[in-house]
Amino acid sequence: MIKLVWNALLLAVIALSAAWLSNNPGIVRIQWIGYEIETSVAVVLVCILIVYAVFYGLLAKPLLLLKSKLSYWTGGDKRAQKLAQGKINREVNRYTLLGDGLTAIAAGDAETARYLQKSIAKAFADNPEKTLVFKAQLAECENNFSEALHFYEELAADPKTRLLGLRGQIRLYRMTGEPRKALALCEPLLADKKPYRWVLSDAFGLQTEEHKWTDALKTLDKAHGLGVVDRKTFKRVKASVLLESAKDQIDDAERTKLIFEAENTDDTLAPAVLAAATVQARDGAPKKALSKLKRLWKTAPAWPVYEKYALLLTDTAPAAVLKAARELTAENEKADINDLVLADASLKAGVPEQAKELAEKYLERNPSCKEALSVAAAACAALHDDASAAEYGKKAAEAADRPCRRSESVLLRI
Repeated sequence: MIKLVWNALLLAVIALSAAWLSNNPGIVRIQWIGYEIETSVAVVLVCILIVYAVFYGLLAKPLLLLKSKLSYWTGGDKRAQKLAQGKINREVNRYTLLGDGLTAIAAGDAETARYLQKSIAKAFADNPEKTLVFKAQLAECENNFSEALHFYEELAADPKTRLLGLRGQIRLYRMTGEPRKALALCEPLLADKKPYRWVLSDAFGLQTEEHKWTDALKTLDKAHGLGVVDRKTFKRVKASVLLESAKDQIDDAERTKLIFEAENTDDTLAPAVLAAATVQARDGAPKKALSKLKRLWKTAPAWPVYEKYALLLTDTAPAAVLKAARELTAENEKADINDLVLADASLKAGVPEQAKELAEKYLERNPSCKEALSVAAAACAALHDDASAAEYGKKAAEAADRPCRRSESVLLRI
């Protein structure tokens, strides 16, 4: 809108000027070295406009270009560019040098890192924090922990490098078997409203190592509240902490309470459910315990679950054991371990042919399972196949991998 108004005003001015000049043409007379020119003012103005247009179009831009070229040729811009490029190259070179040194440390090449140390110190004479970090990491790489701790303490004293220094000290104290000192450094960091993830992880690990279960649960709650761990992981780890805490309890009532709290927190954690089932069976509720183990089989089928299930059976007749095993495996028909469970139950029920067939079927998928090899050896012995029994027995004795016991592990890490 403003542009339209401006163009309209400009046209109006031009029109009025043209009308005024037509009514008042005026005369311009020029005398120069014997020549005389006489014309109107309008013609003179038009000539001036033409000369200006020609100058601007043909001469102004070339003159500007010529000026910039002359300035460049005189060396002013070139020197400035050279100085700027030199400064950039120096920065690139010194950070490349620092990167080479840190790469050598990360690779465990202390000799190369030590060789580069003097050059790095000289290149970063204006930035002592970086050389101090390099010294600390080099000392740690060389297993000179006392010197490394000294450097990390210096870094922790400077507000700009405080977290780096504290993290280094915590790591070294853990490495040198002084978890209490490491935990003491973690505690003020945990008091922050939003502590860093590494603080939560290190503090939680130290608290569980020191069996400070209440503090570990608080740290875990904080980590979950800040979104560091998802809900599934939170429940699993919390249940694990509660279960480990129960092991430290002298009071039986408190221990039982913690076991059931662990199970209620995550009813898919096999050790927690097994512990709860053991307590229920001890307190005269074996049916509830067996029902609990059946539910667990749906999500975590494993050999220890079957062992506990068979142990809690009130009717231990061979046929009853096989029937109970079939009921258990029916809860999760796709479980890989079902063949092994039915093989063991068949062996106990006096059906060695079926036990051998099922055990060998399972061994095709898990050739190093100690339990399966043992069942196969016992079944072959019952069938008087001494050669096969001896072969399976030898393999069972040498087997180290126990894949059917994986659910026994408890992971205490966030």
